[in-house]
Amino acid sequence: MLRRSAVLLPAVLLLLTGCVRLSAPAPEPGPPRDGEPALVSTAPDADAATARLEPSCPAPDPEGTVTAAQFNRMMDRVDFPTWQSADLGASAMLSDGRVFWAWGDTGRTKDYDPRLIDNSVWVTSGACVSQVLTDGESEFFPRDPKELTHWPMTVVRLEPTAADGEGIRDKVIVYLSRIQRGDRQWDFLFRGTSVAVVLVGADGVPRLDRTVELTSDSADFDQINWGAAVAPDGEWLYLYGTRYTNEAFITGRELYVSRLPIDDPTNAKARQFWDGSQWQDRETAAAPIIEAENGTSQTLSVDKIGERWVIISKRGGDLADWITMWTADSPTGPFEDTAIDVVSSPGGHDDDPDDVDHLTYTPLSHPDIRTASGSLLVSVSRNTTDIEELYDRPQSGRVLFHEVPLV
Repeated sequence: MLRRSAVLLPAVLLLLTGCVRLSAPAPEPGPPRDGEPALVSTAPDADAATARLEPSCPAPDPEGTVTAAQFNRMMDRVDFPTWQSADLGASAMLSDGRVFWAWGDTGRTKDYDPRLIDNSVWVTSGACVSQVLTDGESEFFPRDPKELTHWPMTVVRLEPTAADGEGIRDKVIVYLSRIQRGDRQWDFLFRGTSVAVVLVGADGVPRLDRTVELTSDSADFDQINWGAAVAPDGEWLYLYGTRYTNEAFITGRELYVSRLPIDDPTNAKARQFWDGSQWQDRETAAAPIIEAENGTSQTLSVDKIGERWVIISKRGGDLADWITMWTADSPTGPFEDTAIDVVSSPGGHDDDPDDVDHLTYTPLSHPDIRTASGSLLVSVSRNTTDIEELYDRPQSGRVLFHEVPLV
């Protein structure tokens, strides 16, 4: 949660522009899974096998629809000791109609130490919420072997294969940013992208199967943050990345696109990159499909809805005050001239400097969740710069839902 508000504070903009640097050792390579040309592949610890859903929820209505108002009431009434607030909330619908949610920094009640953990996972059935818990009651996605935090960015559900094991109903792919945290509240540094493979068996419980590095470790502040959005189409999985350019007064991010075979979503060597006119194998030749000046937030949504590709983000980055929609006929665009502001969403950077900042950031779309109006369900993260207020009033750190017509 705090990382997003940091984007809106001058002290943390120093981090993003490379004026403050943290020092961390590069992860040591580990053995890849058979047939998986990964940089590092890590099996989960034994605690992952204890995953369970609490409380239980009934099966979803296959013809059911929801409204943003219903989801906002759902967020208001959630009161789990191990889940008081969280940001992000990337989602994917499972084969039985339930929805898998991956959350970022997650606040808990004062009975827990630490009060804030790196991530958490829900499964919802309609407006009924189950949290995925393990006996350790810690992060669903543990820190990497070098203690780098895993923050979810985007989620996609894929059809399982025989290699995933007998009885597996869903394969959920979660792209994670590897984050180095510092000693101070606003110190963090993006180090690369990893991929978590989550399998759902006959009991309906998501369990972490493995975590694979997709990009090598780097402390470069201007590297592309691959995995900021993902969208499947046909035989390909389109993986988008954002890049902070460090240009004066430019808070938006460039947007890039690569692709992977949909049946090989963790294979770094299989990636192809769009260079502005064609796909090719060299990342260094990748060209932005949206420029930074009117660019996106750090994390965003890209979805193929019908025959159109739809981006939901903030034009001008997390500092911006509007949720924006871009559309195109292709995963590579052109998107630049299609941006339309659709929902007011104040960034909070221009609040009273003597008061607590209340922030909204990282809008995400949820096209799999059908609304009664037929509009696109969109969530936006909320937060405050006062951690004590967040603990006292956790609703201020829960996402807010909107319905956005598909224009």
